[in-house]
Amino acid sequence: MSIPNKLNVELFRDGNLESNHIVNFYNLKSNSDDYFFPRSSVKPFQILPLLYKLSDQNEINITDEEIALFASSHSGEELHTDLILKTSEKYNLNLEFLTCGAQRPFHDKTADRILNFNNKFLRIHNNCSGKHLSMLLYSKVLNVDFQNYYKIDHKSQTNINKFFHEIFQTKDITYGIDGCGLPAIRLKASHFIDSINYIKNSKYNELWNRVFNAYVRFPEIIGGTNRADTNLIKNSNSPLLAKSGAEGVMFVTNNNQSFLFKCLDGSKRGVDLASSYYLKSIGLVNSSPFESQVDLYSMNRQNNKAVEIKISKNF
Repeated sequence: MSIPNKLNVELFRDGNLESNHIVNFYNLKSNSDDYFFPRSSVKPFQILPLLYKLSDQNEINITDEEIALFASSHSGEELHTDLILKTSEKYNLNLEFLTCGAQRPFHDKTADRILNFNNKFLRIHNNCSGKHLSMLLYSKVLNVDFQNYYKIDHKSQTNINKFFHEIFQTKDITYGIDGCGLPAIRLKASHFIDSINYIKNSKYNELWNRVFNAYVRFPEIIGGTNRADTNLIKNSNSPLLAKSGAEGVMFVTNNNQSFLFKCLDGSKRGVDLASSYYLKSIGLVNSSPFESQVDLYSMNRQNNKAVEIKISKNF
């Protein structure tokens, strides 16, 4: 069994170690037996079965902006919720059937504004509402019942599962339940990251390029203001797809090099610092994403530096 490369993120207060995050790191050369839940980092792949089905239906003209929405974990800002409403109207999809649940927007100013007007958080504010909307559309084009689209035995989910078996080149896949209620895939990290090479040489290559370009063109839709994956895309030195996932996951690819980061304690702080540090160190992105993360986690409310951050690697 191979041992994955690791990044060690340490935070010191007054010279004393306060917190320590261990982040496993994988690339195309990794041959690891580690299993993990990609969580939302699987969304760039998860949208492909819908796009493949739509490629046979000329009457539906899906835009790159909609692809970005469907593959997003958005912050619930107005640009996201407005696009949810616009897209649902375009495809005549009833938002009442979204099963993702209401959620406080990740964007604090948006959430505060909603509360200041005595309004409630809605399902469209849920970071996964774009993905759920895509499942409603997929059920519609499959001409199947859409009320149970979130269940593992629903036609949309069984189709996606077959697709995952193909692109990840394994049947060694299991599922849990994601935070938004949809099935949460679990598989080997090596199978996940190797899928890019398979897709590039498959019938899905053109569709993958559309997803990739949607990420590059609309990074603010993918995440939102000051989100880690959005900042990586915007500050890359060449076109880049980056997608975060819950419990400390970050997936990044430029279609030639691919990287997967998994913080073992599930920390968003740990994976955001580690991934931006490493990608900066190899010249894939500029220093801005890492510097913004350092500022976020080292400055106190008085805007004074209170924490020192040190990152080391074992490779």
